[in-house]
Parts: sequence; structure tokens; C-alpha cells
Amino acid sequence: SDDPHKDVQLLLTKYKEVPKEEPQLKMLLPHITSTFGLDKSVSQTIAELKKLQSNNNAAVAEWARDALLGLGKGAPFSLVLTHRHFSQVASASENGQHPLSTLNGVMKTEYRIALRSSIRNDFAEGVRAVLVDKDQKPKWNPPRLEDVDMNEVESLFDTLTPEDELQL
Repeated sequence: SDDPHKDVQLLLTKYKEVPKEEPQLKMLLPHITSTFGLDKSVSQTIAELKKLQSNNNAAVAEWARDALLGLGKGAPFSLVLTHRHFSQVASASENGQHPLSTLNGVMKTEYRIALRSSIRNDFAEGVRAVLVDKDQKPKWNPPRLEDVDMNEVESLFDTLTPEDELQL
């Protein structure tokens, strides 16, 4: 027609649908924020998710169960490492001068972490458990969150020169 804008609006109106209920994320967001807050350790997050499994709201209980299932598949070291990195990024977002307040800074740090953590056996063990032996029973090292050496986690965040990075 002579008015393509009007044609698009008519087409969109034809397919427009008003949701019957509030978006689930809007209802879950307070629980997500509280459970995965910066002030929580991985152990505290898991404890809170366990409590939320018995929430009166079925959607909250299901979300908590699904989150626990997902976390339960991860290597303890990787869970602590990921939590540490996400906490750093969240804290840096409030400071526009911090390198982790930019996408470039976050990607460089994630690349560094990926290189350094690839030396560990967690990834290979996960592949073995899921794809090779298919027993779905990885033997993580360390096997429990309580056994994760925080000095080892912190060492992955130490700043190295580009030459040092190449040697990894």
C-alpha cells in the first residue's frame, strides 16, 4: 500500500496477544537476587535454594529445584570460581573505571580464567562422565565445596603479563 507503516501496524495488531498473567521472571527476580546475592557464598546459595524448594508458590519451588539440579552437575571448584568471577563483575559494574565494568574487560578476564582453569582436570572429567563413559558420575577434584582451595581460585585472577599468558 501507500502507507507501509500502517500495513506493519495492522499486521502486528493481528498477532498481538496480551499475557494472561504476570511474567514469571518478574515474580522470581526477588528470589534470584536474594539467593545469588553478592553477599552469599556458593554454600549459602545452595542452602537457600534447598529452603525454597518447599515454598508455597509452585513456580518458586520448581525454579529452586531446577537451579539445584544445575548447580549439582558442576564441579565444586568451577562453582566457586564462577561465583567469584560473577561477584567481581557485579561489583565492578558500579565503578565505571574498573576494567570489569566493560565488555572488553570481562571477556579478557574470562579468557584468562578459561586458559588457566583448563590446566585443571575438571573439564576432561566432565566430558568423561557425560560423553565417554556416560555414567553421569564425575569424580571432581576436590569432591566437595568445603574442600576448594580459595588460594587456588584466587590465583586464577592474578594479573599476568601477555608473555606469561602465552606460556600457559
